[in-house]
Amino acid sequence: MNTKLTLSIDDKIIKHAKEFAKQRNKSLSRLVEDYLDGLSSNNDPLKAKDIPPIARKLAGVLKGNPDVDIRKEIASHLENKYK
Repeated sequence: MNTKLTLSIDDKIIKHAKEFAKQRNKSLSRLVEDYLDGLSSNNDPLKAKDIPPIARKLAGVLKGNPDVDIRKEIASHLENKYK
């Protein structure tokens, strides 16, 4: 169920937010809804606010090898790359 919400926001911020939403093919309402949903979903790792939306969409696509510690692999790669 959708409920209408009235907000008082500076005109400049609204203008920038509309441009931002348009670049992402979203409505401003959807952008605000996604943001608020991200605030309330800190317990769901696929909706954590620090994960970009594209990464959330791709999460779970690759199963990977459960025996591989990805953090160690990345650290090893970076150590070798910057030696």
